[in-house]
Order: sequence, then structure tokens, then C-alpha cells
Amino acid sequence: MRKKKNNLLLPILLFTLVLALSIGGLIYADNLRKANVENPGEYENQDQIPRVTVEEAYQAVLNGEAVLLDTRTTPQYQTQHAAGALSFPVSEAETRLSELDPDQWYITYCT
Repeated sequence: MRKKKNNLLLPILLFTLVLALSIGGLIYADNLRKANVENPGEYENQDQIPRVTVEEAYQAVLNGEAVLLDTRTTPQYQTQHAAGALSFPVSEAETRLSELDPDQWYITYCT
């Protein structure tokens, strides 16, 4: 009669493999997102624009790399806005677009 091999090794190996692939995928996705933020290039529509976290936006503004644009209405902006943000209502964006420097990084928000 043969001894039964310990079959515990296979599930542990599979779990380790899945865990490693998951962590690697998350790291790759985060690096890809950061690369898109650093070098955005041209976009065909707004859905292609990379999103930044609040911390990334804060650091970019703090380091002088970006300017915050508050896209809410003027009364909403006057009630409360992020420190240093400029009022740039989305309803006026088409007529005021020429005011923006194409080489400047602008981070828009509306909440």
C-alpha cells in the first residue's frame, strides 16, 4: 500500500501564485496610471483623462506643478472653495478657454 502524499502543498502554491499575480497587477496598474498623469498626451474625450487622488492634486499644487480650477458656478465658488483655486465655471469654459496656458497643468474639480 502506498502512502498518501500530503496534498496541502498544491493549494498553498496556487494561493501564493494568485496572490503574487494580484499584487503584481495592482502595482502595474498604479504605475501605468501615474505614468498617464505625468505625461498625459492628447485625448479624444474626457473619459481618457486620468484621474488624480486628492493627495496627488494637493502635492501638485503645493509644488507649483498644477493650478486648481473650480468649475462650479460663481456663487458656489464664492461660498466655499479650495485654497488657491481659480473660479472657472464649466458654463463659461468655451468662451474662457483662451485664458488658459496650454503648457500649464490644470486640475479641475466641482465638489
